[in-house]
Amino acid sequence: MMNKIESLYIHIPFCSSICSYCDFYKMVAKEERKQKYINHLVEELKMKKEYYSGLKTIYIGGGTPSSLPLNLLDFLLTNIKMLIDIGKIEEFTIEANPNDITPEFVKNIKSGWINRISLGVQSFDAEKLRILNRKHNEEDVRKAMEILRSAAFNNVNIDLIYGIKGDDFKKVKSDLKKSIAYGANHISTYSLILEDKTILKKLADEDKFERMDEDQEAELYQKILAYLKKKGFIHYEISNFSRKNYQSKHNLTYWNNMNYIGVGAGSSYYINNIRYTNVNNLDRYCEGIVLKEPVYREKVELSLKDRMSEEMILGLRKIEGVNLKTFKTKFGHDAFEVFPIIKNLINLKLLKAEKDYLFIPEKSLYLSNEVLINFI
Repeated sequence: MMNKIESLYIHIPFCSSICSYCDFYKMVAKEERKQKYINHLVEELKMKKEYYSGLKTIYIGGGTPSSLPLNLLDFLLTNIKMLIDIGKIEEFTIEANPNDITPEFVKNIKSGWINRISLGVQSFDAEKLRILNRKHNEEDVRKAMEILRSAAFNNVNIDLIYGIKGDDFKKVKSDLKKSIAYGANHISTYSLILEDKTILKKLADEDKFERMDEDQEAELYQKILAYLKKKGFIHYEISNFSRKNYQSKHNLTYWNNMNYIGVGAGSSYYINNIRYTNVNNLDRYCEGIVLKEPVYREKVELSLKDRMSEEMILGLRKIEGVNLKTFKTKFGHDAFEVFPIIKNLINLKLLKAEKDYLFIPEKSLYLSNEVLINFI
């Protein structure tokens, strides 16, 4: 029995420039290479059309999808409309750089039924943007938000990063304040992680770059929570905040540990207890599509224990936590019996059980990684 699939992820691995902190599969490429990729991506979309009947969300991520030439984006969106009953889609998101937002781009995505945009702002501070190798400035964000507003496009997320040495609440508060003033109704705030094979990790290894002190960062995180709560934002996942009814439905598919489908080089998907990850090599990806045999970087069948672990690790990222009744119905086991460590974590005040929910209390959210590691 094929599990119900409500979400589709589409990966666009192209960027106009490479950010210093990013470890996603991406590249700077010429137009012919982009054309080749989109042609093959559409073929993969066609190969998987049996999965689309119950779709509610689509998410085009990257890379930077907005770095696609408009004719290729239009070709992709036209094919999506032909393959999917787009009228049933509740949330259709595209990621974009602020400096890619033009009236033509917005017209293009609106005609493709996209109704949510996620802007990779990261900061409004010129020095932080330089360190992160972002190519926009505050004026670009202001213009982008103005263009979106004038097109009645109001479902906008802004991504922000904090955790560079020298960051303080004054700087971060300024970023939050501006995001709200410009009209974001969803804000994702991420602490900087030095991922392998990134420019910042290399610089840190050479003692040319420093992250923020962890205790200071923990304090900063609590101040971010308090500030956004005061401004009327709902904190619904460790790093995510939204106005009422603007939570990301697509991302909740992941955190609720539901099945989803993915297309594109480097994309992941989860169907019938198997986790697939497409190869993150554009040419090998295209060869597999031509042969109608996708090439996987990874294909893992999850055991019952794996699935229960993932339910806890993903579910505890949500502020409401894991519903213990749902857990028992889904897996036929009691979470406390499967994971005896829960009792210790409750005694340490790192977890709390209340009204059928197990969750990380607000004071311990910054330590979430130390909590989640117990369920691996």
